Amino acid sequence: MDDALKNDLFLLVGYLLSSAHGLYDEPASYGPFRLLDAAGRLLEVMQSHNLSDPFLAEIEKELAKERFGAMSDLSMRDDLNALVMRYTAELKSRTPGL
Repeated sequence: MDDALKNDLFLLVGYLLSSAHGLYDEPASYGPFRLLDAAGRLLEVMQSHNLSDPFLAEIEKELAKERFGAMSDLSMRDDLNALVMRYTAELKSRTPGL
């Protein structure tokens, strides 16, 4: 594993730890956003190290809309449901017999 990837993953771990720590004092609705943000950050790391693919790039674009758009719990929930369904279908197609 190259040093740049190690550094990016190290920073992501720091984000996850600080997010977990912060959730004790934040509203419960921040939890789903923090996880979406972490998924988006991971996908960005994957893309910058040529570990992505067209499907994951599209998911990252969808997550960016949530991460950088106006936060609405209701629309985020609906969008997250749709993303989970798309991801599940892709997971099934990539892992037949699972």
